[in-house]
Amino acid sequence: MFSTQELAYIERLFGSNPIQSHIDAFKENSKNNEITETGLSRDRYLDFAEARVRQFVPYLSEYGGVLEPKDGKEHEFATAAFVKAGAILVANGRCRDLQDQIMLAMDWASQCLGENKVPDDHADFTSHMLVRAYQLLVEMAGRERSDRWQKHLSQIEPELTYSQTIRNFPDIRTIRNWATYAMHGEMMRFSEGLTKSDAFIETYLQPQMTRFTPEGLYRDPNLPAVYDMAARQQLSGLLDAGYNGEWKLFLESQLRKGAQTMLFMQSSTGGTSCGGRSNQIIWNELTFANLCEREATRYAQAGDLAWAGTFKRAARKALGSIQRWIEDPAEFRLLKNRFSSELRNGWEFYAYYSTYSLYAAQIAASCYECADESIPEKPTPADMGGYVVPIESFNRIYATTGPRQGAYHLVMDTAAQMGHDATGWVRLHKAEVKEETALSMGIAGLSGNLHMNYLVAKQNIPRPHTPAAIGLTWRDGYGTWHRLANYGRRNHETFASLNEDGTPTKDEKMHWHASVENKDEAGDVLSFQIRYASTGLQQLNDMDLRDPDPTMHPVLLRAIADMLPRPGIEGVAAITELYRVANEGVTTSWLVEAAEAAELTGVGVTVPVLVSNGTDESIIRVEGNKLFVHYSNAVYAIQPHSESEDIELEVLPSLMPNRNGNYRLAQWISKDASKPITLHFAIEQN
Repeated sequence: MFSTQELAYIERLFGSNPIQSHIDAFKENSKNNEITETGLSRDRYLDFAEARVRQFVPYLSEYGGVLEPKDGKEHEFATAAFVKAGAILVANGRCRDLQDQIMLAMDWASQCLGENKVPDDHADFTSHMLVRAYQLLVEMAGRERSDRWQKHLSQIEPELTYSQTIRNFPDIRTIRNWATYAMHGEMMRFSEGLTKSDAFIETYLQPQMTRFTPEGLYRDPNLPAVYDMAARQQLSGLLDAGYNGEWKLFLESQLRKGAQTMLFMQSSTGGTSCGGRSNQIIWNELTFANLCEREATRYAQAGDLAWAGTFKRAARKALGSIQRWIEDPAEFRLLKNRFSSELRNGWEFYAYYSTYSLYAAQIAASCYECADESIPEKPTPADMGGYVVPIESFNRIYATTGPRQGAYHLVMDTAAQMGHDATGWVRLHKAEVKEETALSMGIAGLSGNLHMNYLVAKQNIPRPHTPAAIGLTWRDGYGTWHRLANYGRRNHETFASLNEDGTPTKDEKMHWHASVENKDEAGDVLSFQIRYASTGLQQLNDMDLRDPDPTMHPVLLRAIADMLPRPGIEGVAAITELYRVANEGVTTSWLVEAAEAAELTGVGVTVPVLVSNGTDESIIRVEGNKLFVHYSNAVYAIQPHSESEDIELEVLPSLMPNRNGNYRLAQWISKDASKPITLHFAIEQN
C-alpha cells in the first residue's frame, strides 16, 4: 500500500525526536528542581464527570436517549458518552441513585449502535464507550438485559456501521481521526469476545501510520492541535485493549515520542495548545490529561518515577487550568468564554452542548481510571521553562519561561489555517493570570478561500475581513496596508499521497518560509529570532503568477504570462522578529526588509486587546502611545520600548471576536518603514 516515498518516511519516523535536545536538557535540569504539588487528587476527575451526568439526567428521554437542551433532539455520541461516564461513576461508588437511568441509556445506545441508528452517523465514536460501559455494568444487569446488550454490540458490521470507511472514502488514505475511534472500539469488541474478527483494524490501521510526524504527533487535516491529541488518545486505547499486531512497536514508539513532545506545548497556565478547529473547549485539557495520566502510570510500572511524576503533574496542571470554567457560578462553561451557552459563541456547527459536555465527562472518567495517586509529582517543562521549541510539522513555535524569567508562554503560528486562526504571534500567557487577559489565540478573518468541510466557528458579532494577531502590518507603495496575519493555509489538506518528508505531495504553496534563529536559552533572559523569508508566491484566483502549474490549460498559461508579479510579498522580502523574554516582560522588535525595486511607505504592529469575555469586561486606558488593559486581577501593559514621536498608537473602534471573547485592535504605526518597531509587553497581577 505504501509508496517508496512513504516507506522512506515510515523508516524516518523510527529515528529520534527533532526536539530531543530539549527533552534531554529538561530531563537533566529537572533532577534537583523542587516544586509544590498541585494538591489535585484524581477524585476531581470523577467530581467533574458526576456533575455533567447529573446535569443531563433531566434531558434523558423516556426511551433512554440524551436530548440536546436547545433543540430537544438526540445528537451524535451524547448518549454513549453519558453511559460510559455513568458506568465508571457507578462502578466507583458514585451515582448509585442514577443506576436505573444509566442502564436505560445503555439499552438505547447499544440498540442504536447494533441497528446502525446512531444519530448524525456518528457510530465511529460510540463503540469504545459502550464496550467499556458493558464491561462495568454487565454484572449489575439482569441476564435478559445483559444478553440484549451483548447481542447489539455483537451485530455491528464495521464497514456499514461506521461512517469513515471505504464506502464513503474510496481512497483509504484520506480517512482521518474518526478511524482511530472506530479501531479502538473494534479492538475492545474483539478482546471482549463481541466479534471474532480484527480485520477492520488490519485494514484501517496501516494507512493511519503515515499521519504521525517526526515529533510523534498525529497530523489530522489542517493541523488542529486537539485532534492530534484525540487521535493519539484513541490509538493508545487500541494498545491498552490488547492490540498486538504488526504496528504495535511502531505505535508504542510514536505515542511515547508524541507524549513527550506535547509537554513542551503546554502553557505555563497549564492549558493546552491553541490552533485549529474545536479549540478552546475544555475537553482539550481533559484529553491532554488522559494521555498524561496514562503515560505516568506506564512509566511508573517501568520503574521510571521521574517521567511518571512529570506526566502526572502535567495532567493535574491541565485539570487545574479549567477549574474556573467548570466551577463558574453562573453555569458550566464548555468553552473558555463567559457567553451564555445558548449563544454557542466559538462553537463549530458540529458542536452541541450535550455531546461535548458528556464527551468531556467520559474522558474525565477515563482519567480517573488510569491515574495512579501513589506517584509523586515532578517538575514539568512548563514549570521550568527556558526553551524555544519549534514544532515544524505543525508550523508552530512554543517559547516558555520559568518563574525566574516571568513564567511567560508564547505561541507563534507561522502558517495558520485561515478561517480558524491568524499567522503570527497568537498567544501570550503568564502563569496564574487568566489566559484571555492578553491573547490566547488569534483573531480569524473572512478573507481567502475557506474549504466548506471546515466552516468557521460561530460568533455573535461579525468577523473582520482580515485576521489579526500580534504582528507586523505594512503599507506598500500603492498605499495598501497588508498584515502578516493574513498569510496562511487556505486549502483543505488531503493525504492521497505523501513525500518522503511526510507532507502531502500536492501540499499548498506558502508565501513565507519561517525559521527560528539565534536562540539563547541560558540565564535570566530567553531570547530568539523568527525570520519570515518571502517565497515570492503571488496568487490570483488560486493561480501562481510566478510559477504556474504547467498542466493548466494553454490559454490560461498564455494569460498568466502577460501578468507581471509585484516584487516580494506585496513589496516585502523578509520580516524579522526579535524576542527577549525576562521577568519584567516580553520585548519584541519587528523589522521589515523591502523587496528589490519595491518601496514601503509605512510599517506597524497590530495587537488585539480584550474588551470582554462575554460577561467580564476590561478597562482599556491609553496614555500617549502606551496602552494598559485592566482585567480581573491583572494589568496588561504595551508600550514602545523607547520614547518616540515617530510611532503613533491608534485603537480601532470595531469589535473583533475569537473563541475567548471580543477584542479591539490596537496598532502602533510609523511612516518610516526602514526602522524597526520595538514594543514591550508586561502582565502584572494587582
